[in-house]
Amino acid sequence: MMTQKNRVTMPGRLVGVLVVLGIQVLANGFLGWLLIDQLDDDARHGRSADGTGAFSFFGYLSLVLAVVLLVCGVLTVRPRPWARPVIIGIEGIAIVSGVVNIVNGAVAGFIGILIAVIVIGVLLRDDVREWYRARS
Repeated sequence: MMTQKNRVTMPGRLVGVLVVLGIQVLANGFLGWLLIDQLDDDARHGRSADGTGAFSFFGYLSLVLAVVLLVCGVLTVRPRPWARPVIIGIEGIAIVSGVVNIVNGAVAGFIGILIAVIVIGVLLRDDVREWYRARS
């Protein structure tokens, strides 16, 4: 006789989070590639400017964040408990980035903050926590 554990289904709101993560993966990957490509192009043509190291750092950081978010997205579909706090941490970075953007005059930073707050709010819900605990 076979017994089954209580099966937990993925909360619908979490599907929305996965869509947002997918968009963030594409945006971070594209931004990182764009920054690094521009810096490489400048270097090939003998151009350099102040802040090249910072732009390079942020380009590679964007690529790393894209990969981490992609992995966390996959590990949300196949729930692993550690993926949730990693996503929350990255969304925390997005909030800080949004605040920096606002301070620098980019009103669009509000959108990034709003999206990050919504994602964190969904990830803190009890049904979502239960989803991530389902396979632990």
